[in-house]
Amino acid sequence: MTPTRYVRRWPLWTAAALGALTAAVHGLVGTGDTLGPLLADGALDPVVRQTFAAIWHVVTVLLVLLPVAVVWAGVVGPARGRAVLAGVWAVSLAFTLVFLAVDVAAFGPAVLTLPQWVLFAPALVLLPWAAAPSARTAPAPVPAADVR
Repeated sequence: MTPTRYVRRWPLWTAAALGALTAAVHGLVGTGDTLGPLLADGALDPVVRQTFAAIWHVVTVLLVLLPVAVVWAGVVGPARGRAVLAGVWAVSLAFTLVFLAVDVAAFGPAVLTLPQWVLFAPALVLLPWAAAPSARTAPAPVPAADVR
């Protein structure tokens, strides 16, 4: 019988906690600081304002679903959760690259003008680390007594 491999769970829970924090900051702080002023700006066309509002709320839903997906993957284990973790990792990579690209294009080398990318970067390390099997192995299970 081959030994059972340990799975690193703490990187998953850390990534999920950071994702939940990101969603909370986006929804509770960002909505008032970013969405509110844009919706109140009478100079913007109403269609532009409401399109931005819809996109904002779609992103909010996505930000809530990402840590939920990480928790689900942690609960069901690596065999079933690996593809979901890969999807969350890809979304985190995309968000990181988009924020960095916009930041550099708009503000030059001052990459912390739009610091949101920093919230997604930890997942780029934590999720692959969690998905990789640990080198440690669990002791072989003791077979149950054959009771008839």
